[in-house]
Amino acid sequence: MTGRNGIDIWRDRLPVSTPIVSLGEGDTPMIALERLGARIGLPRLKAKMESMNPTGSYKDRIAAVSITLARERNQRGWIATSSGNAGMALAAYGARAGMSGLLFCVPDMPREKMLPLLTMGIEVQPVEGVGTGGTPAAAAATFGAVRAAAAEHNLYLGVTAHAFNPEGMRGVDTLGYELQREAPDARAVYVPTGGGGLAAATARGLADAGSAAATIICQPAGASPIVAFLAGEIDAPRIARVETGISGLQLPAPPDGELAADLARAKGGWGTAAPDAEIHAAQDLLAAYEGVFVEPASATALAAAIRDRQGGRLGADDEVILLLTGSGLKDLRSIETRHPRPDAIPPDRIPDRVRTALEA
Repeated sequence: MTGRNGIDIWRDRLPVSTPIVSLGEGDTPMIALERLGARIGLPRLKAKMESMNPTGSYKDRIAAVSITLARERNQRGWIATSSGNAGMALAAYGARAGMSGLLFCVPDMPREKMLPLLTMGIEVQPVEGVGTGGTPAAAAATFGAVRAAAAEHNLYLGVTAHAFNPEGMRGVDTLGYELQREAPDARAVYVPTGGGGLAAATARGLADAGSAAATIICQPAGASPIVAFLAGEIDAPRIARVETGISGLQLPAPPDGELAADLARAKGGWGTAAPDAEIHAAQDLLAAYEGVFVEPASATALAAAIRDRQGGRLGADDEVILLLTGSGLKDLRSIETRHPRPDAIPPDRIPDRVRTALEA
């Protein structure tokens, strides 16, 4: 945990005074999506592979800074809410620093996110009323209880939102720094958005690095309060109920909603929502055309970009970056329901199966 590695190379721009607790996060690959881009009319389409961070999501950038701050402050541990990715990141980086934690999570967390957490030596407790079908009242009560517990017990409040953890969220600014370094001519960066923290910090990092790229807020249509707010359809980024099954983006009252909207708007950004069916189709397109397997939340960026290309908001010459925020291995449930597992066949049927597949 010493020396300059991971996002520690940006330490001078971050709110820490000691080497960052690191598992090698950051400096994720930027890849060209040439075959997929040709299909959807965006030949300069690229992806920032945040799914290749140590625990499989961009949340590692936040956890690295958060746990470093908790260690610097001699706190007893950390406490947070999560739909999965933030919890895994905090648990892993906490273990790296010898610091345990408490996680209060959505009850319908994918098993691929829940099971690893049970090995990490932390307390994990699902909470009713959040996640699919969640309401603002339940979310507010959960956030309030966790905030109070952090203050009472000297725990680092690791909720991945500026409203609760503004210093830890600065870890995502490093993503903006990397994007400017790797794609200085980008027209737009498409950001999967739930609570708004990732979009806000990415926009801030891009602006600080001197990028002219617009930040595009991408949400599922069944949970798109920030998109509706940006479009002037509602007075505040808040809806009555979540109607999407896209795990990780199910927030009816995103804590960083207004901040994300303001920072995106400042650089000419906008919001685009896509139905769950289009998001799942985008997930399949990434895998089939580029060999890139991401969770549905990540694929929301592609679904939004396709909509914007078809609607004329993007031109064929635009360089477009998709933030692919989490690995597909984190939510296999979404695949099982759409792609049933094939039945086994006897060896003597292999020749027929080959012919059938080739004809198809």
